[in-house]
Amino acid sequence: MSNTQYAVCHLQRGSGNDSGMSCHIERKDANGKKYIPVNADANRTQLNREFIAFPAGVKNRTDAIQFRIVHAGLHRKVGKNQTKAIRIILTGTHEQMMKIAKEGKLENWIDANLKWLRETFGSENLVSCVLHMDEKTPHLHATVVPIVTFERLRKKREGEKKYETKSGPRLSADDVMRRSKLHEYQNSYAAAMKPFGLQRGIVGSTAKHQLNSEYYKQQVNRYEEDIAKLQADIEKAQDGKSTILSWFGKGDLAKAKKELAEKDELIAKLKDRIRTLKAEKAQLQERHKLEMERLRNGYQKEIGKAISRAEVAERQSKEKDSVIDRQKQCIDLLDRKANPQRYRLSSGAELVRINVPNYRNPSLHIWTRVGNAVFEETKFQIDYNVAQAHFNHQITDEEFVNAVFEPQEQVSEKQAELLGAAFTLAAGGPAQVHVGTGSGGSSSELPWRDREKYSKKQSTTRR
Repeated sequence: MSNTQYAVCHLQRGSGNDSGMSCHIERKDANGKKYIPVNADANRTQLNREFIAFPAGVKNRTDAIQFRIVHAGLHRKVGKNQTKAIRIILTGTHEQMMKIAKEGKLENWIDANLKWLRETFGSENLVSCVLHMDEKTPHLHATVVPIVTFERLRKKREGEKKYETKSGPRLSADDVMRRSKLHEYQNSYAAAMKPFGLQRGIVGSTAKHQLNSEYYKQQVNRYEEDIAKLQADIEKAQDGKSTILSWFGKGDLAKAKKELAEKDELIAKLKDRIRTLKAEKAQLQERHKLEMERLRNGYQKEIGKAISRAEVAERQSKEKDSVIDRQKQCIDLLDRKANPQRYRLSSGAELVRINVPNYRNPSLHIWTRVGNAVFEETKFQIDYNVAQAHFNHQITDEEFVNAVFEPQEQVSEKQAELLGAAFTLAAGGPAQVHVGTGSGGSSSELPWRDREKYSKKQSTTRR
């Protein structure tokens, strides 16, 4: 491993009101009950600190996010699918962070981070910044509400009327998380951290930041958001029609008829636009489907034949149960050949086994191996829908783990050395092993551990 010490700046979109992450960051739930994750030292939790003073009446990080949105002067209603908060983890390579703390420079490091956060995202948008000292490496959890005031970037479609942008603040995680801006954040953060012996990660790393499936999902979400906005405009126009109808009987029949005709014309145009967007969305989904089918290549024919043989055996063979089991094994092997990416961990480690104690309130416990080095990790409050997809055998164990854990969270520091891997964070940042949290339902956690435990107690599963 290199002796170079890297600055770590990792950004991730929060989900919903992000209350699950608030529980992990603040070490307490919504009711104020104490919560200590398994990787934290309860004897050091009192050293954790919040650096942003909440407004009067605001009790926690989740409320602070909502308070900022309510008082930002937004012109548009916040959609259910909109990102309300950006999570930011700020730290550095373990050795250098421990040196900074030992030399009494941690307060200066914190001040430099707060200054960078305020200058980069705006003081009003920075609603929380918590120092964690009860885990292996000191690190900050910052929370930014993505309120922007500059004009939105919007591609003009052929034949479409120019989009009129209202002035004033907007809630827009897409603008804050734009790829070019993520690159700028890494550069400016590295400059701010240079006095502390931390430098930027490798520029132009070959790490793949976004899978095609993730890009496809974002495109579909954009179509759905645009359709929802148009439907809201239709409802508004229909409300206007109700107002116009109230004019009847008041002697202004001509005016009412004219206004009704204009509203009907507007509603017709909006509905036509919705039909166009739905058609484009359907085309996008069809293209994605065809692309996935091409990726499966010729092995799909063999899978189909194996399934057919299994069905025949089920109807005809006296030993149908054993025959079907053999055919299922054959199908599984063929699927592994056809879709090898579904059976690999993104870190390159081997998945030994996993355990999900309860699919209703799911957490995920994993064991991975590289050579003779075994590592275990647990995440709590993971996404329910992803857990259900695994429960229903829609995704493999490896896909499940990849969806919950970032590559750098799947292995220990020793395993990373054996892999010869230099993991680059999703924001384009540093390509070195670092230490962090490891639980609390966020793939933004930084999981490196001292411990390398492996329990042989029975649990689920290996396919």
